[in-house]
Amino acid sequence: MRRVVVVVLSLLVLSAVVGGLWVLLAPTPEIIVEKPGSGRYASEADPAKLFSALAVFAFLSFGLGVVIALVSWFGLRFTRGPAGLAFVAVMSIATSALAVQIGTQLGRLVHGEIDLNVPGTYRGTVNLWIENDVGPSWILLICAPAAAILIYLVCVISSNHADLGVGDDVEQTPPPVLVGAGVASPVDGFVPIDSGASGTSDGPVTSGDEGPRTRP
Repeated sequence: MRRVVVVVLSLLVLSAVVGGLWVLLAPTPEIIVEKPGSGRYASEADPAKLFSALAVFAFLSFGLGVVIALVSWFGLRFTRGPAGLAFVAVMSIATSALAVQIGTQLGRLVHGEIDLNVPGTYRGTVNLWIENDVGPSWILLICAPAAAILIYLVCVISSNHADLGVGDDVEQTPPPVLVGAGVASPVDGFVPIDSGASGTSDGPVTSGDEGPRTRP
């Protein structure tokens, strides 16, 4: 259980790192407000930066999904199988949503809000919860789960163990050793060689040419 908690917390921290990286790497368009109520892009290349910013987050999400799959496969060996696949799917969606929220908030904090009522030059921040004709607002949340599930299935297919290696994560306990287990019990009718004992209680064994020995 402790291992699961550590993995979950680590992945949540990683999602926050993804949101911060997006703020650093994503291009931001420059918007000029010349008069209250209207604004324009500073150059013709600025509108394309909106798509580029979304693409950067998508690639970061793909990488996040790959990390989630590998961490779950190698770090949570005992969950390999349907339970592990479900964990990967849930965690990739949750961390993607957290990365979207953190990236959006950090972007606004770093670049500031655009106020169309105040003339000036602003650095635009892309809203990762998409609100246009590109797709639904949650469209970016499918990137990490798609990559995570794909990588996890590749790990399953590549496994050489029938149990996917789950048994390797269980501590093997040696079987108990019985006291006296190394002493073999005598077999009825068996007489060891040179033991000096006969097969019967009447006396030593005689040869075929020698008559029976009697006591005087």
